[in-house]
Amino acid sequence: MTELVLRNQDILDQLEYVKSAILNNQHLFTSDLMMYHSKDVFDDSEKYLSEDYLKKHMGDYGHEGFPVDHLSIPIENVLKRYPDNKELRDVYDFSRNNIVTSMGANKNAVFLYYPKGGFVGWHTNQNNSGYQFIFSWSEKGDGYFQYYDKKKQEIVRLKDESGWQARYYHFGKDEPDHCWHSAYTNVPRITICVLFRWWDKPHLKDQILAMKDQLIEEIESEI
Repeated sequence: MTELVLRNQDILDQLEYVKSAILNNQHLFTSDLMMYHSKDVFDDSEKYLSEDYLKKHMGDYGHEGFPVDHLSIPIENVLKRYPDNKELRDVYDFSRNNIVTSMGANKNAVFLYYPKGGFVGWHTNQNNSGYQFIFSWSEKGDGYFQYYDKKKQEIVRLKDESGWQARYYHFGKDEPDHCWHSAYTNVPRITICVLFRWWDKPHLKDQILAMKDQLIEEIESEI
C-alpha cells in the first residue's frame, strides 16, 4: 500500500466539491440507508477489523473479493431515496464521470459515506482487480486503513489524518496477488475510489498503466 502526498490543487478542488455536497446533505444520511452485515455491527463494529476476523475470512476459500462485514452508506442509496435532490445527483454523476475522466481511470469503484463507527471489513477486491486509488476525507482523523503484509505476516495500520488523503495499490485477481485490507472510522468519513483495470481490455494494458503512472505524478505535483 502506497501513501501519496496530495498536493495537486485541481484534484483537491474536485474532492472539496464532493465533500461539500455530501456534508450539505448529511442530515439525509439516516441509519435505514446503511449497508451493513449483522445487527451487532452497531454495538461493536471494530471487532470485525481484528486479526481473528482476518484469519476467518482468509480461511474462506469461497471469498470472491467483496467485503462480508461492513457498515456504511453508499451515496447511491441516498440518491434512490431522494431522486429529486439535485445537489446529490450532480455530485454522484460528477464522481462517476468527471473525476474518472479527469484522472484517466476506467471507472468509479467506490463512493461511500461512513458514519461514526462505520467500517469496511477484511476483503481483497479480487473481483475487480487493478490499481485502485483511494481518496478519503476524515472529519478529525480518528480512524484508520489497514492491510495484511504477507512478507512480514502482520497487519499494517495506517492512521487517518484530518482532511483528504490518497493511497493506491494493485489489488490482484490471483491468490498470490491478493491484498487483504479493511478500514474503520470513529468520525464521519467520505471515501471515493477510481480504478485502473485492464483484465477486460488486455490490448490497452500499457496505455492504462501509463495513465496510472501519470496520475501518481499529478497527485503529488503542486502544478
